[in-house]
Amino acid sequence: MEDVEFEHNETPPPPPIHQKLIYSEQLIKNSDQRQGAERMEVITMDKMWMFYSSILLLSVIQTQQVLAAGCNIVSVTSPSASTLNVIWSSYPGASVYSLTLRVVNSTSFAPVVVTQTAPRTQRLIQGLRPGLVYQVTLKVFEFMNIVCTDVKETITVPAAAQITSSRALSSTSIRLEWSSVIGADSYILFVVELFGSPPKSYSQTFTTLNGQINEVYFLLEVLQPPTGLTLISTGRSTAKITWSPVSKVLLYQVTVRDKYNPSKAPVIRNTSATYMEIVNLESCSTYTVGVSSVNIFLLPGEASNVMHTTSSIDPVTTVSVDYSCSSGLATVTWDLVFGANMYRAVAVDSTGGSLNCTSSSTSCRIPMLKCGEKYQVHVTAISNDCEITSNATFLFETVPCAPANPTTSHKCSSNVIVFSWDHTNKTFYYEAMAVDNTGKTTACRTEDNACFFTNTDCGQFYTFTVYAVSECNSEVSKPEFVSTSPCLPSNVMTGAGCHSDMLITTWDSAAGALSYTVEARDNTGETYNCTTSSNSCAVNGVPCGEHLSVQDSATVTWTTSIGAIFYIAVAEDGNGNSHSCNSMGTNCLIKGLRCGQNYTASVIGTNLECNSSASNEVTFTTAPCPPTNVEAFRVCPSNHALIVWQNHQPTGVYTATIEDQSRAQLTCTSNAVNNCKIPSLVCGKTYNVTVTYNDGNCPSTSTPITMDSGSTLRTLSVQMMMIVVSYISQN
Repeated sequence: MEDVEFEHNETPPPPPIHQKLIYSEQLIKNSDQRQGAERMEVITMDKMWMFYSSILLLSVIQTQQVLAAGCNIVSVTSPSASTLNVIWSSYPGASVYSLTLRVVNSTSFAPVVVTQTAPRTQRLIQGLRPGLVYQVTLKVFEFMNIVCTDVKETITVPAAAQITSSRALSSTSIRLEWSSVIGADSYILFVVELFGSPPKSYSQTFTTLNGQINEVYFLLEVLQPPTGLTLISTGRSTAKITWSPVSKVLLYQVTVRDKYNPSKAPVIRNTSATYMEIVNLESCSTYTVGVSSVNIFLLPGEASNVMHTTSSIDPVTTVSVDYSCSSGLATVTWDLVFGANMYRAVAVDSTGGSLNCTSSSTSCRIPMLKCGEKYQVHVTAISNDCEITSNATFLFETVPCAPANPTTSHKCSSNVIVFSWDHTNKTFYYEAMAVDNTGKTTACRTEDNACFFTNTDCGQFYTFTVYAVSECNSEVSKPEFVSTSPCLPSNVMTGAGCHSDMLITTWDSAAGALSYTVEARDNTGETYNCTTSSNSCAVNGVPCGEHLSVQDSATVTWTTSIGAIFYIAVAEDGNGNSHSCNSMGTNCLIKGLRCGQNYTASVIGTNLECNSSASNEVTFTTAPCPPTNVEAFRVCPSNHALIVWQNHQPTGVYTATIEDQSRAQLTCTSNAVNNCKIPSLVCGKTYNVTVTYNDGNCPSTSTPITMDSGSTLRTLSVQMMMIVVSYISQN
């Protein structure tokens, strides 16, 4: 609209000089308790008025308080908008006075510095900014030395306000508008009769930038508006308006306003003709065009208005959206608009971000919508030179976002895995999934934000995911991974072969195991071990004739029986629990036995048709169970270690051993209680701690834990070996 221009044939003649109205630009009222000065400046404005009884003087006044306080500065006054008059007391012996003026709380304006030679104690400083607070600093010099300083704040009077428009509302009231002035707190509007005996004046105070004075008696002739307005389009961006003439009119004023964009300033032009060409109109816009009659005092009367719309199309009237939860696509549909050759659908989210699609038909798809969002959709119809957006909109919500922060919690000693996540909005419930190495799936449905997956298998690699179920199911969360503890080896077999100092142990692979450690102990407590990543391991250096034990197996031997093809050996404990093995030879290994148990064993032979009677029974006792839940504490200030264990037996001897990295050992023993103390720890070392129980026949040693001698807190055991395989062998 700013570029709309007019063309006309005549230029109005200038108004007569004797009919000019004298306006007061500003009357500044400066209330200073010491000065009490008032000042008025008057300027002439080219406005034409006719008064039959009197001529009025109009003015605007700003009032502003100037604060005065000081030490040696006596007073600071503002005679005008850009000056300050500073008066100070005489200082004995002064040679030069220096005045520095700075705008308070601003670095945009450079300070003003002036000097005054003694004995003068007054200075008028010019070139200042109107309506600003200044800090005035006085410095007294005796030659080159500053001997006295005083500071005072003051304000310059505001600049002159300009009356920007005036309008007679009736024969007894007038309304004016004026420009804003920095530093002005209020404005006083004065109306003064220039002629009359005695002259009359009217005033009113305003805090706004416009005001109205009533009961001003004068006669003013306002002309009637033009009639017969006709506006025709002469092109895509041009139009011509015509009207009937009005008598006594000096000019006609034409105003063009954008009807639907009031923030755009109207364009106003004058002409003495009864028509005007309007150019540079925007397409697809609606304008209000008004024509007023202007009298000889340049006062426009009431306007006659006519509406004009440039080339346009209608907006769509209906908008609907079909949102797909599975694909995340929104299909927008609308009605057909005559004259439109393209449509644009726009989806706006809660942050103001938008996505769109275009189509020449009545639908299109908007992809890549954000999860968990509310979108508002509107459609714009487009022709060759016009776009119009519908008032009709459609609201819809997208699929919820996947649950955030999925987390798993798992202890190696437990078969329970806890899977948790953050809550999501508008969710009915959650579906969590656990998938193992083989593809086996375990589901959990909950309204809470956690699932407990129990009875997980050993040696598995689990993948956990979750999604929220609502009217639209959410996206699937990012996966969490958990590896469970390795399974125990099975079919453990040990034999010496032909080697007098070597034991060879074999076993079946255990799921999840990366390596294996074979550990054997003889009757004296001596330990033998080997580590491998394969399914067999050879233990070297075993003295001949040693009896080595395993806690969970026993080898049964027998003599051959005539007619038997193979044999079955059975071992039964006191609770009726039985374990068996079979062999075509004269021995086999019964596995899965419990430690510290008494067993009765017997053997039967079979020819696959008939079984023999059971052999004579033999009894044996498995190796004692090792101490469990071993814990080690460093006790201050005596600096000794307290070793505590469970599974304490009433008989036998317990020996606690700590061993540092150099294999140096310290021990303590106990047969009555489940703890003992090891003195004289060396600071700064890490010890391996074990507890061995000896029932007089076989020793049994606990799983080692570690302890830091420099820590006052206990060190929980960390079992680093993958699988411990113990074995029994007979020479």
